[in-house]
Amino acid sequence: MALIELDCLVSDINKSAAVSYFLKSRPAAIELDNVSWSPTAGRVVLQPIQISIKAGEFVAIVGPNGSGKTSLLRCLYRVNKPTSGYVRLDGKDVWRLSAKQCAQRIATVLQDSGADFGLSVFEMVEVGLTPNTSSWGRSDKDIQTVERALDWLDVLPLANRDFSSLSGGERQRVRIARALVQQPDVLILDEPTNHLDIRHQLDVLALIAKLPCTVIVSLHDLALASAYADRVMVLKEGRLDAFDTPENVFSSSRIKHVFDVETVIDEHPITQRPRFSFYLND
Repeated sequence: MALIELDCLVSDINKSAAVSYFLKSRPAAIELDNVSWSPTAGRVVLQPIQISIKAGEFVAIVGPNGSGKTSLLRCLYRVNKPTSGYVRLDGKDVWRLSAKQCAQRIATVLQDSGADFGLSVFEMVEVGLTPNTSSWGRSDKDIQTVERALDWLDVLPLANRDFSSLSGGERQRVRIARALVQQPDVLILDEPTNHLDIRHQLDVLALIAKLPCTVIVSLHDLALASAYADRVMVLKEGRLDAFDTPENVFSSSRIKHVFDVETVIDEHPITQRPRFSFYLND
Protein backbone atom coordinates (compact mmCIF):
# COMPACT_ATOMS: atom_id res chain seq x y z
CA MET A 1 0.00 0.00 0.00
CA ALA A 2 1.35 3.44 -0.95
CA LEU A 3 2.29 5.78 1.89
CA ILE A 4 -0.34 8.36 0.95
CA GLU A 5 -3.04 5.63 0.90
CA LEU A 6 -1.90 4.41 4.32
CA ASP A 7 -2.09 7.96 5.70
CA CYS A 8 -5.66 8.30 4.40
CA LEU A 9 -6.60 4.94 5.91
CA VAL A 10 -5.24 5.93 9.34
CA SER A 11 -7.10 9.24 9.10
CA ASP A 12 -10.37 7.43 8.30
CA ILE A 13 -9.84 5.03 11.22
CA ASN A 14 -9.30 7.97 13.58
CA LYS A 15 -12.49 9.62 12.38
CA SER A 16 -14.42 6.38 12.81
CA ALA A 17 -13.05 6.12 16.35
CA ALA A 18 -14.32 9.63 17.01
CA VAL A 19 -17.81 8.64 15.86
CA SER A 20 -17.90 5.49 17.98
CA TYR A 21 -16.66 7.37 21.04
CA PHE A 22 -19.48 9.92 20.98
CA LEU A 23 -22.14 7.47 22.13
CA LYS A 24 -23.68 9.89 24.66
CA SER A 25 -24.87 12.21 21.91
CA ARG A 26 -28.55 12.00 21.06
CA PRO A 27 -29.13 13.97 17.84
CA ALA A 28 -31.86 16.55 18.37
CA ALA A 29 -34.41 18.00 16.01
CA ILE A 30 -34.62 21.79 15.87
CA GLU A 31 -37.62 23.82 14.77
CA LEU A 32 -37.62 27.52 14.00
CA ASP A 33 -41.25 28.52 14.36
CA ASN A 34 -41.71 31.96 12.75
CA VAL A 35 -38.46 33.19 14.36
CA SER A 36 -37.51 36.84 13.88
CA TRP A 37 -35.04 39.01 15.76
CA SER A 38 -34.53 42.74 16.18
CA PRO A 39 -31.73 44.13 18.38
CA THR A 40 -33.59 47.43 18.74
CA ALA A 41 -37.02 48.74 17.86
CA GLY A 42 -37.26 49.52 14.17
CA ARG A 43 -34.15 47.54 13.19
CA VAL A 44 -35.04 44.07 11.95
CA VAL A 45 -32.03 41.78 11.46
CA LEU A 46 -33.93 38.52 10.91
CA GLN A 47 -37.27 38.34 9.15
CA PRO A 48 -39.61 35.49 10.25
CA ILE A 49 -38.09 32.09 9.48
CA GLN A 50 -40.06 28.83 9.53
CA ILE A 51 -38.00 25.64 9.07
CA SER A 52 -37.44 22.24 10.66
CA ILE A 53 -33.99 20.64 10.99
CA LYS A 54 -34.01 16.88 11.32
CA ALA A 55 -32.17 15.06 14.09
CA GLY A 56 -28.69 14.16 12.86
CA GLU A 57 -28.72 16.51 9.88
CA PHE A 58 -25.71 18.55 8.78
CA VAL A 59 -27.08 21.98 7.85
CA ALA A 60 -24.93 24.76 6.41
CA ILE A 61 -25.98 28.41 6.54
CA VAL A 62 -24.60 30.62 3.78
CA GLY A 63 -25.12 34.23 2.76
CA PRO A 64 -23.24 37.50 2.24
CA ASN A 65 -21.76 39.48 5.10
CA GLY A 66 -24.57 41.07 7.09
CA SER A 67 -27.19 38.59 5.92
CA GLY A 68 -27.96 37.44 9.49
CA LYS A 69 -26.02 34.15 9.76
CA THR A 70 -24.44 34.83 13.15
CA SER A 71 -27.62 36.43 14.51
CA LEU A 72 -29.58 33.31 13.56
CA LEU A 73 -27.04 31.03 15.23
CA ARG A 74 -27.25 33.14 18.40
CA CYS A 75 -31.01 32.53 18.42
CA LEU A 76 -30.39 28.80 18.17
CA TYR A 77 -27.97 28.57 21.10
CA ARG A 78 -30.03 30.75 23.43
CA VAL A 79 -28.26 34.11 23.33
CA ASN A 80 -30.56 36.15 21.08
CA LYS A 81 -34.10 35.74 22.35
CA PRO A 82 -36.40 35.84 19.31
CA THR A 83 -38.47 38.98 18.95
CA SER A 84 -41.20 36.70 17.65
CA GLY A 85 -41.60 32.96 17.32
CA TYR A 86 -39.86 30.06 19.03
CA VAL A 87 -36.74 27.93 18.74
CA ARG A 88 -37.63 24.39 19.80
CA LEU A 89 -35.19 21.62 20.70
CA ASP A 90 -36.96 18.28 20.36
CA GLY A 91 -40.22 20.17 20.75
CA LYS A 92 -39.15 22.22 23.80
CA ASP A 93 -38.69 25.98 23.71
CA VAL A 94 -34.96 26.56 24.38
CA TRP A 95 -35.84 29.60 26.52
CA ARG A 96 -37.72 27.29 28.91
CA LEU A 97 -34.49 25.36 29.48
CA SER A 98 -31.92 26.50 32.01
CA ALA A 99 -28.54 27.69 30.78
CA LYS A 100 -26.99 24.47 32.11
CA GLN A 101 -29.60 22.26 30.43
CA CYS A 102 -28.91 24.06 27.18
CA ALA A 103 -25.13 23.62 27.59
CA GLN A 104 -25.61 19.92 28.23
CA ARG A 105 -27.23 19.51 24.82
CA ILE A 106 -25.79 22.26 22.63
CA ALA A 107 -22.10 22.99 22.06
CA THR A 108 -20.87 26.03 20.17
CA VAL A 109 -17.72 27.07 18.35
CA LEU A 110 -17.71 30.83 17.82
CA GLN A 111 -15.59 33.17 15.74
CA ASP A 112 -14.59 35.13 18.85
CA SER A 113 -14.48 33.15 22.08
CA GLY A 114 -13.29 36.02 24.25
CA ALA A 115 -10.49 35.88 26.82
CA ASP A 116 -8.44 32.74 27.40
CA PHE A 117 -7.80 33.51 31.11
CA GLY A 118 -4.20 32.31 30.84
CA LEU A 119 -5.21 28.68 30.31
CA SER A 120 -3.17 26.00 28.65
CA VAL A 121 -4.50 24.20 25.59
CA PHE A 122 -5.41 21.15 27.70
CA GLU A 123 -7.24 23.35 30.22
CA MET A 124 -9.16 25.15 27.46
CA VAL A 125 -10.47 21.85 26.12
CA GLU A 126 -11.10 20.56 29.65
CA VAL A 127 -13.62 23.39 30.13
CA GLY A 128 -15.87 21.51 27.72
CA LEU A 129 -16.41 18.82 30.35
CA THR A 130 -18.02 21.28 32.79
CA PRO A 131 -21.70 21.08 31.70
CA ASN A 132 -21.74 17.31 32.26
CA THR A 133 -19.79 17.07 35.51
CA SER A 134 -20.70 17.97 39.09
CA SER A 135 -17.20 18.22 40.54
CA TRP A 136 -13.89 19.91 39.73
CA GLY A 137 -11.91 16.69 39.99
CA ARG A 138 -11.09 14.91 36.76
CA SER A 139 -11.14 11.15 36.35
CA ASP A 140 -8.79 9.18 34.14
CA LYS A 141 -11.68 8.86 31.70
CA ASP A 142 -12.11 12.66 31.62
CA ILE A 143 -8.42 13.12 30.88
CA GLN A 144 -8.61 10.50 28.13
CA THR A 145 -11.62 12.30 26.62
CA VAL A 146 -9.69 15.56 26.44
CA GLU A 147 -6.62 13.87 24.98
CA ARG A 148 -8.68 12.10 22.32
CA ALA A 149 -10.35 15.32 21.23
CA LEU A 150 -6.96 17.06 21.03
CA ASP A 151 -5.62 14.17 18.98
CA TRP A 152 -8.58 14.16 16.56
CA LEU A 153 -8.01 17.88 15.90
CA ASP A 154 -4.26 17.38 15.47
CA VAL A 155 -3.29 19.58 18.44
CA LEU A 156 -2.31 17.00 21.09
CA PRO A 157 1.39 17.99 20.88
CA LEU A 158 0.30 21.51 21.92
CA ALA A 159 -1.51 20.36 25.08
CA ASN A 160 0.86 22.11 27.51
CA ARG A 161 1.24 25.31 25.49
CA ASP A 162 -0.48 28.54 26.54
CA PHE A 163 -3.60 28.94 24.44
CA SER A 164 -2.71 32.60 23.83
CA SER A 165 0.56 31.55 22.15
CA LEU A 166 -1.15 29.61 19.36
CA SER A 167 -1.77 30.69 15.79
CA GLY A 168 -5.30 31.51 14.66
CA GLY A 169 -5.73 28.11 13.02
CA GLU A 170 -4.43 26.24 16.05
CA ARG A 171 -6.77 28.17 18.34
CA GLN A 172 -9.73 27.31 16.13
CA ARG A 173 -8.95 23.60 16.27
CA VAL A 174 -8.65 23.79 20.07
CA ARG A 175 -12.07 25.48 20.28
CA ILE A 176 -13.57 22.69 18.18
CA ALA A 177 -11.93 20.07 20.43
CA ARG A 178 -13.48 21.82 23.46
CA ALA A 179 -16.93 21.55 21.86
CA LEU A 180 -16.43 17.87 21.04
CA VAL A 181 -15.70 16.86 24.65
CA GLN A 182 -19.19 18.09 25.57
CA GLN A 183 -20.49 15.19 23.47
CA PRO A 184 -23.34 17.45 22.37
CA ASP A 185 -26.68 16.57 20.83
CA VAL A 186 -26.39 19.70 18.68
CA LEU A 187 -23.11 21.21 17.50
CA ILE A 188 -23.29 24.83 16.26
CA LEU A 189 -20.27 26.37 14.56
CA ASP A 190 -19.86 29.94 13.31
CA GLU A 191 -17.34 30.00 10.46
CA PRO A 192 -15.26 27.12 11.90
CA THR A 193 -12.87 27.02 8.94
CA ASN A 194 -11.66 30.59 9.45
CA HIS A 195 -7.85 30.65 9.86
CA LEU A 196 -7.52 26.98 8.85
CA ASP A 197 -5.39 25.86 5.92
CA ILE A 198 -7.02 23.79 3.18
CA ARG A 199 -6.05 20.40 4.64
CA HIS A 200 -7.39 21.25 8.09
CA GLN A 201 -10.58 22.74 6.64
CA LEU A 202 -11.32 19.41 4.98
CA ASP A 203 -10.18 17.35 7.98
CA VAL A 204 -12.35 19.30 10.43
CA LEU A 205 -15.50 19.25 8.30
CA ALA A 206 -15.04 15.55 7.45
CA LEU A 207 -14.78 14.75 11.16
CA ILE A 208 -17.77 16.92 12.08
CA ALA A 209 -19.86 15.35 9.32
CA LYS A 210 -19.29 11.90 10.84
CA LEU A 211 -20.31 12.82 14.40
CA PRO A 212 -23.60 11.35 15.66
CA CYS A 213 -25.18 14.72 16.44
CA THR A 214 -27.08 17.45 14.66
CA VAL A 215 -24.66 19.94 13.07
CA ILE A 216 -25.47 23.53 12.11
CA VAL A 217 -22.60 25.53 10.66
CA SER A 218 -22.26 28.93 9.00
CA LEU A 219 -19.81 29.02 6.12
CA HIS A 220 -18.53 31.61 3.67
CA ASP A 221 -17.16 28.94 1.35
CA LEU A 222 -19.97 27.64 -0.88
CA ALA A 223 -17.78 24.74 -2.03
CA LEU A 224 -17.44 23.45 1.54
CA ALA A 225 -21.17 23.86 2.16
CA SER A 226 -21.88 21.95 -1.04
CA ALA A 227 -19.41 19.17 -0.21
CA TYR A 228 -20.55 18.39 3.35
CA ALA A 229 -24.07 19.65 4.07
CA ASP A 230 -27.21 17.55 3.83
CA ARG A 231 -29.17 20.78 3.36
CA VAL A 232 -28.22 24.41 2.92
CA MET A 233 -29.94 27.52 4.26
CA VAL A 234 -29.40 30.62 2.13
CA LEU A 235 -29.90 34.00 3.83
CA LYS A 236 -30.12 37.37 2.10
CA GLU A 237 -30.71 40.58 4.06
CA GLY A 238 -32.13 38.66 7.00
CA ARG A 239 -34.59 36.67 4.92
CA LEU A 240 -34.59 32.95 4.16
CA ASP A 241 -34.02 32.67 0.42
CA ALA A 242 -33.80 28.88 0.21
CA PHE A 243 -33.49 25.73 2.33
CA ASP A 244 -32.85 22.51 0.45
CA THR A 245 -30.16 20.08 -0.69
CA PRO A 246 -27.02 21.60 -2.25
CA GLU A 247 -28.12 20.32 -5.66
CA ASN A 248 -31.44 22.15 -5.40
CA VAL A 249 -30.16 25.30 -3.68
CA PHE A 250 -27.11 26.18 -5.73
CA SER A 251 -28.03 27.56 -9.12
CA SER A 252 -26.32 30.27 -11.12
CA SER A 253 -29.39 32.49 -10.86
CA ARG A 254 -29.63 32.17 -7.07
CA ILE A 255 -25.92 32.80 -6.54
CA LYS A 256 -26.22 35.90 -8.75
CA HIS A 257 -29.28 37.05 -6.79
CA VAL A 258 -27.76 36.48 -3.35
CA PHE A 259 -24.03 37.12 -3.83
CA ASP A 260 -24.03 39.30 -6.97
CA VAL A 261 -21.45 37.19 -8.80
CA GLU A 262 -21.65 35.08 -11.94
CA THR A 263 -21.06 31.35 -11.58
CA VAL A 264 -20.31 28.35 -13.73
CA ILE A 265 -21.57 25.24 -11.94
CA ASP A 266 -20.60 21.69 -12.76
CA GLU A 267 -20.39 18.39 -10.90
CA HIS A 268 -17.37 17.61 -8.75
CA PRO A 269 -15.78 14.45 -10.20
CA ILE A 270 -15.26 12.85 -6.78
CA THR A 271 -18.16 13.99 -4.56
CA GLN A 272 -20.73 14.47 -7.36
CA ARG A 273 -21.80 17.64 -5.53
CA PRO A 274 -22.09 21.08 -7.20
CA ARG A 275 -18.74 22.74 -7.94
CA PHE A 276 -18.34 26.45 -8.60
CA SER A 277 -16.22 28.80 -10.70
CA PHE A 278 -16.96 32.45 -9.89
CA TYR A 279 -16.38 35.50 -12.04
CA LEU A 280 -17.48 39.15 -12.34
CA ASN A 281 -19.40 40.44 -15.31
CA ASP A 282 -20.09 44.06 -14.31
